[in-house]
This record gives sequence, structure tokens and C-alpha cells, in this order.
Amino acid sequence: MKEITKAQEEILKALWKINEGAVSDVLDALKEPKPAYNTVSTVIKVLEKKDYVSHKTFGKTNVYFPLVAESEYAKYLLKDTAKGFFNNSLNQMVSFFVKNKDLSINELEELKNLIEQEIKKTK
Repeated sequence: MKEITKAQEEILKALWKINEGAVSDVLDALKEPKPAYNTVSTVIKVLEKKDYVSHKTFGKTNVYFPLVAESEYAKYLLKDTAKGFFNNSLNQMVSFFVKNKDLSINELEELKNLIEQEIKKTK
């Protein structure tokens, strides 16, 4: 996967939200302050070149849709973060959040339960 900017990521999030749509539909799905129509159109074309988005043409209108699933992109981001900041160690990344108290007790319990379930599955 190729790296994308925050602006490109926001457009991609809007497309995930609507599944598919013309530039005007993507623009409607964006939060305020909204960029100009031409800006959205340009960013979508860049995302197409990076293979994140494709389109179907109906008459003179292009309808855009994501080629990359949100979960696939999230996985890529997390792996990239682990690689860049935590020596490619998921353990170090999770430890960082646990030790810095960024997780509530409920979140820690959920994480513990999830880990226990995965351990049972692999045995």
C-alpha cells in the first residue's frame, strides 16, 4: 500500500461511509469546513493513481468507490506504526498504551478477554 496524506485519508473515509458516489456525494459526506469541489475531485484522482479508489462512468458522471477496505487500511496503518515506532513489535506497542494509562479498566478487561479467546483458539 502506498502512503497517503491526511486529506486523502479524509476523502477515503467519506467514500467508505457512502460506499460509492460522485464527487458531490463525497463532498456531502465530509465534515465542515468542506474543501472546494475541485479539491475533492483532484484528491480522488490522486487516490485512483495510488490504487485506493476506482470509478464507473455513467454518461458524463464518474461514480467513485473504494478499492481498499477500511479494515485493510487500518491493518496497514497499525503494522506501519508498529514497524516505525515500536521495532515491529506488537507487544511493545500494546505495552506503550497500557503503561501510559491510555486504556480504561474496561478496555483492559476487553483486551484481556480477547487475548484469552485467541489463546484458546490456537491451542
